[in-house]
Amino acid sequence: MSENVKKFRGRTQLLKEACDFKWSIENFSSICSAKTKVKEPLISETFTTGESSLETEWCIYLNFSDDNSIGIHLKRISNKSLRHYVLSSFSIIGSDEIKYYSTEHEDGDLYNDSSNGWGYSNFVDDRKKLFEEEKLLLLPNDTLTIVCEFQVSVIDASIVSELTQDSNTIHSSKSDFKNPDSLMDDFQHLYASQMFADFTIKVGDEEFKCHKIILCARSSVFHTMLTTDMKENLTNCLEITDFDPSIVKTMIHYIYCGQVQDLTPEISIQLYFIADKYNLQDLKDICVEYILGNINMDNICDVLTLLELHDEPQLKTAARDFICANAVAIQETEKWLSLSKNMPYLILDMNRLVISQMKNTNRSMK
Repeated sequence: MSENVKKFRGRTQLLKEACDFKWSIENFSSICSAKTKVKEPLISETFTTGESSLETEWCIYLNFSDDNSIGIHLKRISNKSLRHYVLSSFSIIGSDEIKYYSTEHEDGDLYNDSSNGWGYSNFVDDRKKLFEEEKLLLLPNDTLTIVCEFQVSVIDASIVSELTQDSNTIHSSKSDFKNPDSLMDDFQHLYASQMFADFTIKVGDEEFKCHKIILCARSSVFHTMLTTDMKENLTNCLEITDFDPSIVKTMIHYIYCGQVQDLTPEISIQLYFIADKYNLQDLKDICVEYILGNINMDNICDVLTLLELHDEPQLKTAARDFICANAVAIQETEKWLSLSKNMPYLILDMNRLVISQMKNTNRSMK
C-alpha cells in the first residue's frame, strides 16, 4: 500500500436556536365551552426563528375533539425546504405563573416540509376541567395562556464548517475565533488605554472615555443614539444622572469584555435596570441568574420593585417562594412596611400569588 495517504478531518457546527412563544387566548369560553363542538382549529399568530435566508415561520394549532379533549401542535408554515429538528414542550400557565399540563417530547421531531406539524392530541384530556374545577387557576379572566418552548436545529445549514488536509486548512466564510480570552484582553486594554476614544460618558464628576463603534456594536440604544442627529452624537458626550458611577463603570466593562466582576445582590439589581435601559439583554440575564440565587431579607423588597416594572417569570416565582417561607419575618421589616404604604397594589398582587401557592401545596398534600 502506498505510504502517501491523504488525511482529512471535517467539522460542522449546526445552527441551533431556542425559542419561547407565549400565546394568550382571551374570551376563551366564547369559542370553547365545556359543551360547544368546535370543528375548526384555533391558530396562533405566526412567529419566526432564524435570520435572513434561514428565517422560518411557525405557529401553534389548538384542536378540539368530539371526546372533549384538546390537542396542540407546533406547525412550520414556511415553504422553504430546510430541514429542522425540533425538541418541543407545551404548558398552560396558571394565574400563579406555574406551568400545568406540561408535555415534553424528548426524542424530537423532524420538520422537512410546510405540512409538518407535531404535538399532542390529548394535551388536555377533558376540557371540562378548564371550565369547572380548575377555572380560577387556568382561566383567569377567561384567558387561556399557553407557552411553547422549543429548540430548533437547522440540519441543512451550518455556522462553522472547515476541512483540513494535512497542514492546509480550507475555511468557510464564517469561523470561530480561536482565542476568545485574548480578544477580551485586547478590548480591555483598548478601553484602559483610551487610544482612539471618541466618546465620553459623564456620571457626576467622573468621565469614562469610550469608542462609538464598540458601543454601537453592543447596544441598539447606543447604535440609535450615535448614528442619528441626537445631541449625544453631535456633542460626543452622554451624561447619565440616574445611576451611580460604579454601576455605569460595571456596564461599560461588560460592553467591552463581556464579563461582570464583583457582583453583589444590591449591585445586580441596579445593573439590571441600566442593562434594560441600554438594551443589553445578556447582561440582564446575568443579573437575573445572580439575583435568583441571592434573594434575602435585605433585598426582597427591591426585587419586588424590579418585578413591578419588568416581566421576569423566574424571578417572580423565586420571590413568591421566598415570601412563602419567610412571611412572618418579612412583614416586620421597615422596607416591607414602607413598600406596603407606597405600593400597596404590589404587595396585594404578591400576597395573591402566595395564597394561591399555599392552596396548591395543600391540594397536592391531600
